Amino acid sequence: MKTPFLSVCLLMMMLPAFSYSQERTVTGLSEGWKFSKGHHELAYQAEFDDSDWQTVRIPHDWAIAGPFITDGNGDTGKLPWKGEGWYRKRVMIPKKDRGKRLYLLCDGIMAFPQIYLNGKLAGRWDYGYNSFYVDITDFIHYGEDNLLAIHADTRQHDSRWYPGAGIYRKIQLIAVNPIHVDIWGTYITTPIIKPHYADIRIAATIKN
Repeated sequence: MKTPFLSVCLLMMMLPAFSYSQERTVTGLSEGWKFSKGHHELAYQAEFDDSDWQTVRIPHDWAIAGPFITDGNGDTGKLPWKGEGWYRKRVMIPKKDRGKRLYLLCDGIMAFPQIYLNGKLAGRWDYGYNSFYVDITDFIHYGEDNLLAIHADTRQHDSRWYPGAGIYRKIQLIAVNPIHVDIWGTYITTPIIKPHYADIRIAATIKN
């Protein structure tokens, strides 16, 4: 009796994934980032010269390579994670995406990130451990390069362990139709589970 039940469960879980594949595209933004630690007042502007910055791949941690601080806090690894840093990347967004909603999904940035696109502040996030997303639709230049700049600042952050520094998890660009299932908007619960019966409930948040 368990096999048919499991098959139905798997089928129901696959349906949202199939729906997602029909209405959204997901592009990873791992390569081609420029990074510099420290204060750069105009680094959010597209015209800013980052030619002498370090080329990095995301995920990236600006402190993990050291150098060690001999008299530093052992709880945080004696690593130089305190400070601020900038990441910049040019992203081509095709004209065919005009009319869609585009989101930047960030799995983890330490800490207090500010997201700029083409010189405009598109969004920000307090703290550094949670994933978050930003709607960048209104700031896009379609059919050309878009300058994505991210500022991370750990100076006001405190920790009892090594927290990391910078864009320490992946970033994705998500394009969806105007009417779409919200990011993280599908919920599956099983309020009743019995040996030969289960109540499975699926709820979805639709954005327009």
